[in-house]
Amino acid sequence: MTVDRRPDEVELEGLEQQLADADNGDVTALTQGIATYEARLTSAHEADESDRYRGISRAYRERLITTLDDVTQSEGWKFLVDFLDAYHPETTDEFPHVTTILQNVTGRYLIRTRLSDDVEAIPVEALEYFSSILDGLDGEGYDYILEGMHPYGWGIGHPNHSVAEDIHQHASTDIFVVNAMLEHAFYADQHLAVDLLERIARDDSIQERITYARGEISETRNLLDSPAGAVSNFSPTIPRYWDWNDELDYQFELDEDVEQRIRDLVAEEGIDDGLPSDWEIDDLTL
Repeated sequence: MTVDRRPDEVELEGLEQQLADADNGDVTALTQGIATYEARLTSAHEADESDRYRGISRAYRERLITTLDDVTQSEGWKFLVDFLDAYHPETTDEFPHVTTILQNVTGRYLIRTRLSDDVEAIPVEALEYFSSILDGLDGEGYDYILEGMHPYGWGIGHPNHSVAEDIHQHASTDIFVVNAMLEHAFYADQHLAVDLLERIARDDSIQERITYARGEISETRNLLDSPAGAVSNFSPTIPRYWDWNDELDYQFELDEDVEQRIRDLVAEEGIDDGLPSDWEIDDLTL
């Protein structure tokens, strides 16, 4: 007996085969697989079929990320950058649906490169890709894309692209994603990160009050969660599906001079009134 199947089921069978071929070393099949994934999500989005969209995304997101990351490690940056060009934020009115996959793999590339070769070795195209996404964010929606921006902080200090300036400018748009990018900047270079923290905290144009679970807090108080997060039970979860601190044998420890600058900022802002008398940096965690 012949069983009728929906067209998208047949198409996803094709994606299964493309991924299987990619796992066996066929890089062209991976290119086709990502195109299939983008097309299927676009179809579900345009038809307003949110359940189908989520189902496809959940079924294939991690696998595509893992496969693309593996191939990028073997083929090199040029292989990945071709995808960033093909699915660049500036190519569509909305973000391409594969954006979260490309953010994840590019974020991994940033972290590995920063820790193995230093900041100058990070390709400018990688930072420009993140910057283009940041320019398109307005603080609403795009939860996974906002999350995928966190590793942008690893580019702080790049000689040919000012990540710090980008983050500073975005602080007036969405202080919450800035907090997370700043935490990753602390992992990359805590001295440059504390410089940026101080600049934002002392920017008179960024002084909004934020409604929080325990009442209103200042934007500076919110940003102090970034160094606190870096020292508190260190186990970063972004990029997703990757324990980079274990793979790369990375541990974070705050330098004494940086800690003192954070303490000075806390006192300057009058934030220490609500802290224990013997408070530590991780007490600033929100």
